[in-house]
Parts: sequence; structure tokens; C-alpha cells
Amino acid sequence: MKRFILSISGCLFFCLLGLAQKRFITAELGLFSGVSNYMGDLQQVRFDKDELHEAYGVYWRYNFGKRVSLKLQAYKGVISGSDAHFKNLLTSRRNLSFRSDIFELGAQWEFSLTYFGEECRRMAAPYFFVGAAWFHFNPMARYQGKWVELQPLGTEGQGLFPGAGQPYKLEQWAIPLGVGFVLSLGRHLNLGFELGFRKTFTDYLDDVSGAYPDQLILAEVNPLAAALSYRTPEVTTDYNPNPAGTLRGNPQNKDLYFFGGLTFSWNVYYDERVKKP
Repeated sequence: MKRFILSISGCLFFCLLGLAQKRFITAELGLFSGVSNYMGDLQQVRFDKDELHEAYGVYWRYNFGKRVSLKLQAYKGVISGSDAHFKNLLTSRRNLSFRSDIFELGAQWEFSLTYFGEECRRMAAPYFFVGAAWFHFNPMARYQGKWVELQPLGTEGQGLFPGAGQPYKLEQWAIPLGVGFVLSLGRHLNLGFELGFRKTFTDYLDDVSGAYPDQLILAEVNPLAAALSYRTPEVTTDYNPNPAGTLRGNPQNKDLYFFGGLTFSWNVYYDERVKKP
């Protein structure tokens, strides 16, 4: 998958670079300020405003003519989820929660849907984008007043029980998909809005995916792992003392995360045609 994404991106880059020699190129240095969120096993609605977090980043955009752009970006955000938000659902008894920083390095191709402006200068344009991104995450849970990293614990028996697999990697690849709008505020400044989902290839952004491991064995190996694997006893006295084999999450669906917000950019390069009034 990694080689495929890099190959496609490389081909598109050199093809468009050839076209760019015949047309103007505008380069922008920009800032992103917005919010981040996620969709996964600890999110029981499509959009939970209680789990919105501040996000920010920087980017560099190359405009190959009026229709196509390449954007390189570095974003940082936070994702989180909690069963405690859904007290009227049975999932509230699961009593799991998490929080994780997200660090993303990405490249995306942007394709303008229409064009507003002068012959050699883009004034405004809505666009959609697709690309590739590398990201780092590290889910943590609050336990007895402290934040505890979940991946090293193997809360679903990773690396300990047959069939549980190995510990998931904290660095993964994703495919950014989304829409945006950019508006020129003059010769040098641009203002925009962007909303992009990241399709990931992991179901462990929240440390929840498959089945409960045997709690008795897990407690013998690591009592903290057992405590954070099965947290129902913290909220009720009516519970199964060992739910080994029952589903803890939904392994059929991969997790998603997104960034959305405003972009501000400065045009740092023009060719002679763009400089003309």
C-alpha cells in the first residue's frame, strides 16, 4: 500500500510538473487552525461535539495552474472518546475511554471544482482532495488519577493469547479525503476552510477492537492491563467476572479521524504573468 501511494503520487507530481512549465506556479505558505475528532468504537454517534479538540498545523501549497494543487502539511490534534457520554445505552456499562495526540505528516492533491477570478490568477475556488498521510498516535486512559499508555499493556491480550495478534503499531498510514474552499484576500493573502477525513488501516486508535481476553490470566501477568481491559466493575456490581471471548469492540470497522477548520496562507511566489494587474 505504501509503495502504491508513493508511486501514484510520484507519477502525478512529475506529470504536473511538466505542465507547470507552460503555466504559472503559485506557492503558498500557510497555517491551519481548527478542530479534530474521531469515529470508532468509543463513538456511538456520527459526530460528538463533546469530543472536539483544538488542532493546528502548517502547510506548503503548490498551485499548478487554476485547477490542480499539491499540498504538503504537518498537523497536530487530539482525539478522544468515552462510553460515559452514552448513559442510556448498554455500551455505557463497558465504561471504556481514551485520549490520544495525533501527529500527521501528509501530502494531498487538490482539484478545484470550479474557478472564480482573472485569467492568470485564482480568486476563489471550492475543491476536493485526496492524498496520503503518515501519523503517530498513542491512546491513553485515565486510571486512579493518572494517564496510562494503553498500547504497551496489551488490553486485548496482544502478544500473550493465541489469536490476539501482536501489539498494534503506533505509526500508521492513512488516506485523507475531503473538501475545502479558498478565497484570495489580495495579492499576498488567502483565507480558506477545509474539512478532511482520514481513512486509516487500524482499528486501534482508541485501543478497542476485538474480544476480551481471559481476565484471570491477564491479571496474573499484569494486573493493570486487566483493570484497563475490563472496566465494567467500576460502574456496576452486576457484571460477568470473566467475559473472556465476548466482544469488546467491533473488529469489522476501521477507525477514522478528521481535521476541520480555517486556513490562512501567504503567497510566496509569483511568475511575471501573475504580477500583472
